[in-house]
Amino acid sequence: MKRTPHTAAVLALGAVLMAGISACSTESSAEADKIGVVEKLPTDPDQAKSKENAQEFRSWVNVHGTAQEKDAVGRVQRIIGEWNEKTGNAYISTDINGGKTQVEGPQAAATAIAKAFGDWKDSEQGYASVYDVFGNAMITNYKF
Repeated sequence: MKRTPHTAAVLALGAVLMAGISACSTESSAEADKIGVVEKLPTDPDQAKSKENAQEFRSWVNVHGTAQEKDAVGRVQRIIGEWNEKTGNAYISTDINGGKTQVEGPQAAATAIAKAFGDWKDSEQGYASVYDVFGNAMITNYKF
């Protein structure tokens, strides 16, 4: 299956719907499902580095991003993962509270964050996922 922003949006919608079902999970580490979607934010092995990644990302977007991206990336707390010019996975932790009544606003912010990350970093096979304040996936496997 070719991963496109449309595919990512459809997968994210499924993840958001499933998040309500799995919000009480006691799993301590995230694992990918059959198609590679990590529905819960992975454990952060280096919080100092992930906070530094987030600060570098916010700084870049403040110079190069759109108004919507600048507003959205203010919600980014940490960026976990590793990436380079060939491959990588980024797990973006935010303070977005998705909730069930305000899907459009939080989802639009998550999409803007994923798009801005794709503009910031470019890989042949890199994917970014955005997670809400509870560690539930909002956008998964956005290609960057």
